[in-house]
Amino acid sequence: MRLQISGVSVRLAFYYFAIFIVAGVHLPFWPVWLTARGLSASDIGLLTGAAMLLRVLTGPLIAFASDRAGRHRVQIIVFSALLGLSFALFSLVEAFFAIFLVTLLTSTLIPAIMPLIDTVTLAKAATGRVDYGRVRLWGSISFIAASSLAGAMLSQLGQGMILPMILAGCGITVVAALLLPGDAAPVHINRPRATWRAALQLLRHRNFLLFMAAGALIQAAHAVYYTFGTLNWQRLGLDGALIGALWALGVVAEIILFAFSGRVAARFGPASLLAIGGAAGVLRWTLTAFNPGIWLLALLQCLHAFTFGATHLAAMQFITRAAPAHLAVTAQGVYAAISTGIVIGGVTYASGFAYAAFGGLAFLGMAALCALGVLCAWRLRANWAGGELS
Repeated sequence: MRLQISGVSVRLAFYYFAIFIVAGVHLPFWPVWLTARGLSASDIGLLTGAAMLLRVLTGPLIAFASDRAGRHRVQIIVFSALLGLSFALFSLVEAFFAIFLVTLLTSTLIPAIMPLIDTVTLAKAATGRVDYGRVRLWGSISFIAASSLAGAMLSQLGQGMILPMILAGCGITVVAALLLPGDAAPVHINRPRATWRAALQLLRHRNFLLFMAAGALIQAAHAVYYTFGTLNWQRLGLDGALIGALWALGVVAEIILFAFSGRVAARFGPASLLAIGGAAGVLRWTLTAFNPGIWLLALLQCLHAFTFGATHLAAMQFITRAAPAHLAVTAQGVYAAISTGIVIGGVTYASGFAYAAFGGLAFLGMAALCALGVLCAWRLRANWAGGELS
């Protein structure tokens, strides 16, 4: 297997690499920065959950506007620059309400970017010019490097390094956006214009609803891990470097899956991949709830390849096959808004109270969500023939 990529793939891969520097520091260590600012577990749950819920409104609207405008490269550049400016505002705020407002801004920009870059990459993949999984894996490699470095710096220098590292990542992201190819947006001859009626018809389709339910439940089951995973491991006595390594280990497994995504997609359809991701989640979160030893915990982290990786690949595969080309960004945006907005937002808000009351046992609720996701995936597998939804 060759990890080197060339041509248009290099520019796309560099953008994923850059934006995931931000994610690699922000996702595992932002709760630590918030805690250092005096926020409680319930405050963090409220803050994160409310920000995710906002995506339900902004994500689909921005995605639909993107489908109508079509100038994806320009949009990615603008949103990337605004993301850096919004994170810079955190250095100026201290009160909870001010932090809340800035968080709403950053949480609006990130979901505006990802559907755009994913749609561009999937369009190139459809023409055979790139392999989506092998381009996307450079984002995962970046996540590993950033989270490992941030964990080491947290141990040595304290939480004061978290925000500067995020800002550095934002700067690199702007450079990568400027280097994206000029024809980043897919061009279709006689392409139909995106309309509200067509979008609503797609979003009301039974199979699209089953897909969203399965994907959103399985992804939402990461809520306790994303928000309180680092804090829980600190409570159990793990140091920052080891915590960073555990986060990185999960993403290493994800990278391996992405590297073979072409073969995986050919072997399993989207519905089957969703079911596999959900079943892995039932196992992962059930055992994590009982504070396993470090070696078992390391093995459970490898299941991230399925709980996140297989679920994400299934979503991209389903949207590519089921959504009309002129509604691809809309489908991406709506799925992102539901899976990383209303569902995971509500679960994250509840997880703040659950973690405060039960500690690590809150992971059992995440296992239950995955079980529901498996049921929805099997319904989709039975009802969908694999073609474009009409």
